[in-house]
Amino acid sequence: MRLFITHDAPAPHWQLGAPSSKRGAFALIGWSSDALESGVPERIVDVLARSLAAFGRVTFACSTISAADTPGWQMQGSDFVTRCRTRSGLGRIAARFLARAPVDLVLLSTASEQAVRGLFNDAGYPWWGQGQFVLISSAGASPPDFDSIAFDPATLFAREWSESFGRLPPLGVQAMLRPGVDGDLAGLLCASSEVRDRLEAILSRCAEESSVSVQRVSEAEFVDAVASSTS
Repeated sequence: MRLFITHDAPAPHWQLGAPSSKRGAFALIGWSSDALESGVPERIVDVLARSLAAFGRVTFACSTISAADTPGWQMQGSDFVTRCRTRSGLGRIAARFLARAPVDLVLLSTASEQAVRGLFNDAGYPWWGQGQFVLISSAGASPPDFDSIAFDPATLFAREWSESFGRLPPLGVQAMLRPGVDGDLAGLLCASSEVRDRLEAILSRCAEESSVSVQRVSEAEFVDAVASSTS
């Protein structure tokens, strides 16, 4: 089993928009597996979940937990949850059908590897349908205070997600992971090349622990690698 990483700009067919270098440092992550599994292979889920939790705080949409309809984050065990109202009227309809965002977003912010694993198979926010986003903050950081900048997290589902990400570093968010076409790969946008280097070092270490190799390739090599793994 292998992971592939390229720093080349994503082509349109990956359905990750057009992240600009002005927004930060980008990486495209794909994988291959000999096992016939639907969705993200379990060993890849292990590597990604362990890597994200090792970096620090992970915030993502989650349909398996509940959150009170009150402003701000509420503590739930060692995690934090919040319910976000996204727009009103026609804007909420557009959020559902154009940005792939439900009317209410329930978000979970956690440092638990086991909780992070759930984001890859959440039926309410399907990774395979590009209905998920993952915000990554340093260990010890607070959950992002969206209200402080009047930020609507639903915009992170939109095609222009990288522009929305550009508003989040002041909230402590250092990177964002988002699924590409059919959930068979992921785009990683980091606030800086230093953050990307740190995340990739953690990813390589966690992959080695799971006997998964990591290869850095060109975008053309990435296309061939992912095509062979999904054919």
